[in-house]
Amino acid sequence: MTYVHWGLFALLLLLAAGEALSFRYRRAVIVRRTAILLLFLWAWPPSASLFAYTLECWYPVTRFPSGDAEAIVVLGATIYKPDRSQPVPLLEQQAYLRCRRALWLYRNWKSLPIVVSGGPVSAKSDLAVADVMRDALVEWGVPADRIWVERASRSTYENAAFTARILRDRNIHRVALVTEGYHIMRSVLCFRKQKVDVIPAGCDYRYIQFEGNWNQFFPKPSMIGYNEDSLHEWVGLCWYWLSGKI
Repeated sequence: MTYVHWGLFALLLLLAAGEALSFRYRRAVIVRRTAILLLFLWAWPPSASLFAYTLECWYPVTRFPSGDAEAIVVLGATIYKPDRSQPVPLLEQQAYLRCRRALWLYRNWKSLPIVVSGGPVSAKSDLAVADVMRDALVEWGVPADRIWVERASRSTYENAAFTARILRDRNIHRVALVTEGYHIMRSVLCFRKQKVDVIPAGCDYRYIQFEGNWNQFFPKPSMIGYNEDSLHEWVGLCWYWLSGKI
């Protein structure tokens, strides 16, 4: 899935429009000031926490999934592709957090089969995200024969559709689904559309990261990324609903 920072782009475009109009219209200063305020909020931890909460509040944070399951499903994210300085692919932060959550559940909840789902890193590459996730889990101690790989998907919808085939082939109907808190709602709806019974097992809930400390009231570049992720999810939810994918 390709992520475009639409929110940041729109704010910068608004600033540019205000600057262009200022030569002819005095009221253009309102446009500029509005864009500056919105840009501040886009990088402000309290607003990022609140925006994430609108997605994460539907599935509360739990230590263990609230119910029985027959497998653990982990959705893929981006990875660091190998290059001359790094000869092996590595998990980026999101994929790493998801895999560590699955590993923790495997060790501390139930030793269920783990399905890793994630397609090719690019159109010209044979390397799949799921391959890197599998290798990491094996390195951390999960037996290779307890990991099933879905390596064709390129979106959340395809994660669900292609993983559901693997589950049906093994007569599995209920799974614990692992992904970030802000992404869990769209993921759950996609799997339920495929007639898979889902128990959310989210990780990295962002709204609980805001604890009200004084240094959390200063804008941070990372919060722009958080807000872009939340915006991407809401747009994705609307598009998936309109296109019948959820």
